[in-house]
Amino acid sequence: MNSVAAIPFLDSNLPKPVRVTPKAPSHDAVRKQLSIILQSPGFIHANRMGRFLQFIVEETLAGRSSQLRGYSIGMSVFDRNESFEPGIDPIVRNEARRLRQKLLEYYQQSRYRDDTEIIIDIPKGTYVPVFGSATRSQQSSAARQYRLIISLIRIEDGVEILHSQHEY
Repeated sequence: MNSVAAIPFLDSNLPKPVRVTPKAPSHDAVRKQLSIILQSPGFIHANRMGRFLQFIVEETLAGRSSQLRGYSIGMSVFDRNESFEPGIDPIVRNEARRLRQKLLEYYQQSRYRDDTEIIIDIPKGTYVPVFGSATRSQQSSAARQYRLIISLIRIEDGVEILHSQHEY
């Protein structure tokens, strides 16, 4: 009969999640954040990327997020004509992927001036942005990365030990 020993990984050792406020920020606050993003080094010379971001944010704020589809974005932002087929021409999907990456880089590199930062995110699989806010203390704790390592060690006499550790 094999004996099993486990070293527990207590909840108190787990990192605390970053909380984004559930209340949506005001339209004015989102527009102000959009303006700041568009003037940032990563966006100021990327005109088409800026038009894309501005279009989807403004359409969402105007209550037309259900109309944000590859076809409408292709025509409005990327100057495609009526024969545009998003399934054949991947420009909207490719640019959406690049826009998500640029936004991630912006939030990683930006220096916040006030206590609350508006977050504009475009979840994968959609072109509809979501808006939230996080305080500076939450943002700084979000920058920390954690890794949980779990190992199953088999000792010669048949005893197995489950070992876990976390790194900061």
